Amino acid sequence: MLTKRIVQQELTNDGQSVFLHYDAMTGLYMAFGYSAYYADMAASPILAYSDEMQMPVAILRRKDVLDIRQSMTLVNHIPRESYHFHTKQPIGDAGYERWANRCKMEEGY
Repeated sequence: MLTKRIVQQELTNDGQSVFLHYDAMTGLYMAFGYSAYYADMAASPILAYSDEMQMPVAILRRKDVLDIRQSMTLVNHIPRESYHFHTKQPIGDAGYERWANRCKMEEGY
């Protein structure tokens, strides 16, 4: 169910939203697709490519989440579940494809 919600959020991302999802096993937040792209502009997450989600993923440490909190507007937060942020300005998707391909290449795809 979470997978469907994440895919839907990223397919309808308004070019300004960053959705972070908490992973209880690791205690870290993750962002996928456009959210990962925008998060990478505000922080220094670990970047990878998710086979299951078929999109890039950003793994965010505590410092990364704090950097995002300082540079974006908080829309919603459910502790140990999710964050929703808005960027100060719309970013769009002009460089997304090249960035996503770089994430794939670094993973050896």
